[in-house]
Amino acid sequence: MGASSSGVQARPEAAQAVLVLWAGRSDEHAWPQWLGRGTEVEPKQVTRMIGYGRTSDQEMSEAPNLIVEKKGSVLTARIREVCRTCNNGWMSRLETVAQPLLERLWAPTYAFGRTALDVDEAALVATWATKTAWERERTSDQAVTATEEMRRHPMDQQLPPEFTSVWIARHQGRTNFGVFVARVEATHQDDHWSTDRRRHVLMCVMTFRGLSVLVRTDDGWGVAQMELPESHWRKMWPVSGPIRWPPPMAVSDEDVQAVAMRHSWLRHPDVPIFVRDRRGFQRCPLRARAVRGRLARESGLTGRDHSWRVSNGLITEV
Repeated sequence: MGASSSGVQARPEAAQAVLVLWAGRSDEHAWPQWLGRGTEVEPKQVTRMIGYGRTSDQEMSEAPNLIVEKKGSVLTARIREVCRTCNNGWMSRLETVAQPLLERLWAPTYAFGRTALDVDEAALVATWATKTAWERERTSDQAVTATEEMRRHPMDQQLPPEFTSVWIARHQGRTNFGVFVARVEATHQDDHWSTDRRRHVLMCVMTFRGLSVLVRTDDGWGVAQMELPESHWRKMWPVSGPIRWPPPMAVSDEDVQAVAMRHSWLRHPDVPIFVRDRRGFQRCPLRARAVRGRLARESGLTGRDHSWRVSNGLITEV
């Protein structure tokens, strides 16, 4: 799979907050260069976007299915939403400490091919994964799921913020440097489905060098949590003890796609009409992030003393 990216002009007021992720401008690679060293990938970038959303009390509609293609491999794609201070500071230091840990996971050198990460090492890997997933979200959409306070947390604490979970699996398949980005919006069950009072959820699955990394970030509490089989996935955050690696079974390309697109922790709304877009995938000359799609699901999602239901969102495969 490929990936696409494009720059966005920073708002003048955001440019002053140089230590907040995506405030100001730099020229950061979407995939770290050390990560792709020695690998071969396709000489083009392909982005596929699908979605559907609630359009009335009695109706859901499928959004246009779009394909965007760009020349150049995924390893040449760049983003410009990371400020130079962050890119050359805490983010660079994070890359440096995460690299040997990730290399240990994709090519274990311990006896019998097994290793382990202690709690601090797992936290470093999870912080790197969170930062990278948030960057990947910006390559597919201008919207940002994590709040400003959440985005400051990895910089200040070198840890993922609250309402963030990270899993890693061993991957066997054809995909290399492929990404699924799923974004959903949840509304309170007492509100109308079109209300502006919402929770936002990011699901980002990144597959590279025999690993699949899943990051989920919610911008607040209330949306149902998810469980992944321990036979395939190792939870890296939050954790309370050492992480044994690798898990007994690897995930396939189909497993990765299912995690990104078939959310068992949600259910479809009970509406009588579903309007399909029967044109199939359409090639789009626009930048991927300029395209808007919507994915809607509705559920009795319980968190603390509130219940939330998913209303709108988007899935992007790059």
